[in-house]
Amino acid sequence: VVRPTPSPTPYIPNQPLLAELKFKLGEELNYQVTQGGRKVGVFQLSAKERKLIGVQDTLVLEAKATGVDGGNPPFSLGDSMVANVNPDTLGPSSFTARLSNALAPYLQNAVFDQRTGTVTFGANRAEGPVGVHCLLSLVYAMRSFNLTPSRNAADPVNDTRVAVFWRDKVRIFSLRPARPETITVADKKLEAQPITIVTGDPETDKLGFKIWLSTGMSRTPLRLAIGGFQADLVSETIVQP
Repeated sequence: VVRPTPSPTPYIPNQPLLAELKFKLGEELNYQVTQGGRKVGVFQLSAKERKLIGVQDTLVLEAKATGVDGGNPPFSLGDSMVANVNPDTLGPSSFTARLSNALAPYLQNAVFDQRTGTVTFGANRAEGPVGVHCLLSLVYAMRSFNLTPSRNAADPVNDTRVAVFWRDKVRIFSLRPARPETITVADKKLEAQPITIVTGDPETDKLGFKIWLSTGMSRTPLRLAIGGFQADLVSETIVQP
C-alpha cells in the first residue's frame, strides 16, 4: 500500500504579528533629528516585512537615514541598521549596522544563537543569556514590557533588566520607567512615559539615553534622546508589505 505523503503547509509571508507586541507589520515611524534645536537629519524605523530567511520565519526590523541637513550630520543618507528577529519573541538572529560619520564606530555585523545566548561578530564571540537582544530589537520589544514606575522614585524597584549585545559584549541594560509627562512633538502636546536606559557602558551612560513611549495602546516611541541629539516622531504610517 502506497501511503500518500502529506504536503507540507506552504509558508505564507507577511502574516500579522501578535497583538501583544503593540505594533503592526508595515509600521513606519519617521523622526526629525535635532542637535541643540538645529535640524541635522531624518530617520525611519520600520517593521518592514515578515518572510522566510533560510528556514526561519523572520521579521525584518530596520532603522535607516532618509535625510541629512547641515554641514556636520551624525549620519549619512542611506546609513542603516537591520535586525532579523523572531516574529513572536523579537529575539534577533542577526544584526547589521552600516553607519558612517559620528556613528562609524558602531559599524557591525553580528549573528545571534538564541539557543545558547552566544553572539558572533567577526572573529569574536560574546556570551550572554538566552533571549539576548540587539539595540534595534530592544526598541521594539520594550513597547510590550510592563514599565510601571516605582512608587518611590528614590527606590527604583521596578527597573526592567534586559540582556543586550552592545558594541563588543552582552550587557545588562536597565530600563528605568518614570511617570508619564506632557511633551511637545511636532507642535502637538502628547502624554508620554520617559524611560531612562542605563547600559552599564560608562562611555554611553554619560550621554544619557532616554526614550519616551506614548501612553496609548501602541506604546509608540515619540522621542529618543542621547548626548546632544533628540529625535522626535513627525509621522507614522502602515505600509502593507
